[in-house]
Amino acid sequence: MPLEEDLIRLKELDRNVIRAVIENDFEALTAAVTEFLGLHKRLATQMIDESVVTLTHDDARVTLQAFSSADGLPAEAVIRRLLGSPRSENRLDQFDDHELQKLGEELFYSWFSHHEYIHGLSELRPMVLRTGTSGAVSRLIGQARACYAFQQYDAAYGLCRIVIEASVRDILVRRKLLPDLGPNVIPLEKHTWKELRQKVSAGLLEKRLNDLFADLSVLIHGRKSVNAKEARFAFERTLKVVEELYAANGL
Repeated sequence: MPLEEDLIRLKELDRNVIRAVIENDFEALTAAVTEFLGLHKRLATQMIDESVVTLTHDDARVTLQAFSSADGLPAEAVIRRLLGSPRSENRLDQFDDHELQKLGEELFYSWFSHHEYIHGLSELRPMVLRTGTSGAVSRLIGQARACYAFQQYDAAYGLCRIVIEASVRDILVRRKLLPDLGPNVIPLEKHTWKELRQKVSAGLLEKRLNDLFADLSVLIHGRKSVNAKEARFAFERTLKVVEELYAANGL
């Protein structure tokens, strides 16, 4: 496979760069760095639109994992030192304005624009409460709306379940039914979902909360995918249930 061959070659060049530095071979170092940077950029461009990559060759797989990680390949650190550029200030695969424009047209503007984004946001309302909510809940709702606007419907749908969990946590803490141990820490693992929902809901509201949670969990467990209509319906159901939860708890 071309990708595997490129990755194997990148690993060879990685070793060549290190060897040239050790042997103080400026000519070999120049040649290896030049080819390494060109191949590195090409692979970085190729990986932008990939979510899962299947590689049968062990060396190719390990190389791509290292290539995509925060530390990168050993040669990258050497090249940065030679260039006098720390990682925080310079990426070897940094794209120039022309490359960014070209990639944007191919990977983004070919299927999306501000028209779709604004239209998507306008389809989902904000949550409306009497006393407000935690920053975590507010942030998650904003992320769900943004995912929907960017047509990432599975992500928006999945975030609805996280909104429910964060809202239940917020209510429990604010009502002092469970201790607040920090921004994102509460001993929820010590309680079953049934125990938690019964602390904040009862009767028909509890049933609606549990039914919604179960429906949202189907996607979380990887058993389905959703379209725009389903994501929008789940978001509205989530807002209604969460709004009622806050109201039922005097919040």
